Formats: sequence, C-alpha cells, structure tokens
Amino acid sequence: MNNLIPGILTVSFCISGYYLSWRSWKKENFKAALLLILICGLTLRIYTSTDGYVHTWDERYHALVAKNLINHPLIPTLYDNPVLPYSYKDWVANHVWLEKGPVPLWAMAASLSAFGNTDFALRVPSLIISLIAVYLTYLIGSRLFGKRTGLLAAFFHSINGLIIELAAGRISSDHVETFFIFFIELAVFVAVLSISNKRNKLYPVLIGAITGMAFLCKWTPALIVFPVWIIAEILVANKTKWQIFLNVSASVLGFTLISAPWLLYIFNQFPDESAWVFKKFIFAYSETLEQHSGQFYHYFQNLGMVFGEIIWIPVIISMYQIFRKQDIWKMAMLNVWWLIPFIMFSFAATKRHTYLLLAAPAIFIILSWCWFYIHEQNVIKNKLLRNIVLILLVALPVRYCIERTKPFTDIERNPQWASDLKQMRNKYDAKTIFFNHEHAIEGMYYTNYIFYTHIPEKSQIEFLERMGYRVIVR
Repeated sequence: MNNLIPGILTVSFCISGYYLSWRSWKKENFKAALLLILICGLTLRIYTSTDGYVHTWDERYHALVAKNLINHPLIPTLYDNPVLPYSYKDWVANHVWLEKGPVPLWAMAASLSAFGNTDFALRVPSLIISLIAVYLTYLIGSRLFGKRTGLLAAFFHSINGLIIELAAGRISSDHVETFFIFFIELAVFVAVLSISNKRNKLYPVLIGAITGMAFLCKWTPALIVFPVWIIAEILVANKTKWQIFLNVSASVLGFTLISAPWLLYIFNQFPDESAWVFKKFIFAYSETLEQHSGQFYHYFQNLGMVFGEIIWIPVIISMYQIFRKQDIWKMAMLNVWWLIPFIMFSFAATKRHTYLLLAAPAIFIILSWCWFYIHEQNVIKNKLLRNIVLILLVALPVRYCIERTKPFTDIERNPQWASDLKQMRNKYDAKTIFFNHEHAIEGMYYTNYIFYTHIPEKSQIEFLERMGYRVIVR
C-alpha cells in the first residue's frame, strides 16, 4: 500500500487541476490555465520521482558518475578507484566513463552536492528541466498556431508517461535524455524566434551554442536542430544562398565554441576511451549495440504507443497541409523535426524506444493543432465519428500516462536492498571491498566502499589484503 494511496491522491489532485485549467482556458484566462498545467505536470513528476532507490538501467550508472564528479568535475568515472584490472570498453565496469556527455551529469552532481546524496536530490535537475520543457512546448505552439494550441500541446507534454518516467529515472537514458530533449527544444524555440525577428543577428550563434549543449548531453543526434531550422528559414524568409550560408556559419561557430573544448579535452586526456565511445556511436547505425535491436517498423509501432494509437491521423493531416501550402514553413519545421530521426533510426541497426523523444514536442504541437482543426473544420463529416476521434486523441495519451506512472499499482518503491545499502554508509572502514554483491553500482553510489559482482580469486584477495583492504565476500 506504500504506492497506492499517494497514487490515488496524485491522480485526484491532477484531475482537479487539469479540469480547472480547462475552465480557465474556456474563459481565455491562458496564464492561469498554463500555470495549472505546469503545477499538475510537476505533481506527476514528483510523484514518480519518489522511488527510494536508483533504477537499474541507466540511472544507477549516471548516479555513480555524478557522485564521483563532485570530487573531480573534469574526470567522469564509474569505478573511481579501480583496484582490479578493467577494460575501458566495458562501460558497466570501467574507470573513465564517457558514454554520455557531461552536462546532465554535472547538473546531477551539483544537486547531490547541494542537497546531499539522496535519490530525490539526484532527480531534482531533471524535474526542473522537464517542467521547463513543458513551458517551451507552450511557447513554440503559441508562436506557431496561437495560445490555445500551445496550451493543449503543453497538456500533452505534461502528461506523457514516457517523458515523466525519464525525469524520474525509471527507464534507460533517464536524466540524460531529459536534458537532451530540453536543449533540442530550446534550440528550436530560438530558431522560431529567429524567423520571427530577422533583425537579431545573434540568433544563429545562439542556436548553435544551445545545440552544442544538446551535443554535450547525448552527442550527434543533437544535429537534428540544423535541418529543422534551415528548412524553415528557406521556406519563410526567402533568403539568398549567401545569407543562409552566413547564418549556418555563425551557428556552426556557436556550436563549436561550446562543444569543441570538451571534445579536445577528453581526446587529449582519455584517448582510448574517447575513440572507443565515438566508434560505438558511428557503428550504431550498422551494428546492434548492447542487444538493442528491432524490426524496421519498430518506430512506426513506437510512435503510436507513446503518443496514442491514432497519432497518425494528426501526422498525415499536418503533412497534407504542406502540400496545400497552408502554414507551410510551420508544418515543414514540425514534420522535419520528427521525420528525419524517424527515418534515420528506422534504418539503423540499434533501436531503443526513447530515441524518438527528441522530437516529442513536435508531435505534441501537431497533435494539439490537429485537435482544433478536426474540431472546427468539416474534416470528418460524421459527427459521431468526429467526436470519437477527438476523445481518443486526448484519452489515449491519458491512458498511457496512467500505464507508465502506475498510480493504481501497489509496487515496491522502497526495496529492502536499498535500505540495507544506505545503512551501511558508516558501518565499515573506508578501505572495504565487497565481492559477489548483486547491487555493486548502487553500493558504490550509496556508500564509499568498492563493490564487485563477481567472486574473487584467491590471488586477488591476497593482493588486496596486502594493499590494506578488507575483503568481504557475500
């Protein structure tokens, strides 16, 4: 029952809040409506983030690296003190850890340093960033199609179950993906501003700089920002090739100024680890990494699952608008935003269900725009069918939110193994090593001891004892 009662209270609060938001929207009190959406979105994220343990994939690794960064911010490590030989190619047991960019890890480290080594403190940066992303969706939707579209898009963003779980650390990529989505969306928002205000010459540099921040979260997929922005500029601004070249050059400059220092640093300080990590990313397109495989139509199914099974209705209608030359640059920008990663990731050998979330804000805005389009235009002649479609466009994302956040499921949120590890923090001497421990990474996060999952050889125990370590084999 440690989950059921808080879950029911959270759902009840959010139902009331979203209802009041809808009433405020009906009265055209858009500020109040937006505030209520943000409050409810934050409530869902806080509820989901109160699990009393670090999750298996990938939060425990990010948590440990963030903890170690507190002591040496420029040296990301997993095993901070690798007393036994290791392979730098083994990302779950190596020393220097470069699998993800430093920006989200630095934010997590700062939060742990400020609030203490707790599970919730680890997730605070993601909660903040995830909520700001909801606000950005409102801003982009409002700029493109008006405030009511922006509000509904923000609603869809605030309740999306997969994005909520990301911020809570429950699924793979977790906080890294949360920061990545935020910076991608922020760069696109600045791109929209640059198209609206052509006089400001700093926008291209700023777009590049923010894209550089996204790059320092999750590497090369951040480059999606450039085609989204450039295609929109070509369609709306009618600029010369020379002007476009200058804007792109300024943007590349901003990108380089942000991303190059870290790249130069890690390739100089950790050449083997850096080369191996980027080799993996290069070959991820042709080789399946870490058993993340799937059929060619993997993302076709995934899109319907994450955004509602009939999401293809809004997508197809929005693409048709381009051919009708209605809001062409706006529709082109949104569809390029999701379509390029959709196609590229579909052909790639490595597939993961979170990959398309970098384009989630575009889908939310398309979904919101189409809801009003179907509601107000005579697109579906049959009134009953039209109402069913409108209800499903909202109900299916709501259902998915409940499925992912599990407010009505009595799940274990404070497992005994996590409590046991937390109680071990000051129980042993600092030079203690545990072997044959199921939760080795978590153990190093919660304590200052060294943990390994395997059973040591006799020679290893003797070596470690000569080094002054106390060895405990479970």
